[in-house]
Amino acid sequence: MAKSTILVALLALVLVAHASARREWGQDSRCERQIDRMNLNPCEEHIMQRIQCEQDEYNTRRCGFSEEQYRERCCNELEDVEDDQSCMCEALQQIMENQMYRMQDRQMMKQFERELRNLPQQCRFRAPQHCNLEFNGGKF
Repeated sequence: MAKSTILVALLALVLVAHASARREWGQDSRCERQIDRMNLNPCEEHIMQRIQCEQDEYNTRRCGFSEEQYRERCCNELEDVEDDQSCMCEALQQIMENQMYRMQDRQMMKQFERELRNLPQQCRFRAPQHCNLEFNGGKF
């Protein structure tokens, strides 16, 4: 338990450093500006709700309603990058980075990645073909 907590804390620290370095190197500043203006919280909450509802089958009725609200709000935010596969991928990467501190274990990271990869299809957008959601050489 303590090892996984330390591992999650280290991953979060490295993610913050990675995000800072990426911004300093100026990769596609247009996308970064677009993503910085977006509110990705509904996307993050939508995915976390889906994971929690999968684990708690007794609350599925309540889950369906709030999950749908977050999904709609998320899709509205992602519309800004719908036609730009590179920016869509960067938005997905940002969502992953934002949520790293909430991941309790490797299984939850895998669930989050799976849901994140399905997010564009849930919004009826075309999914990025080659979107790298890897971290430090290790796939979530």
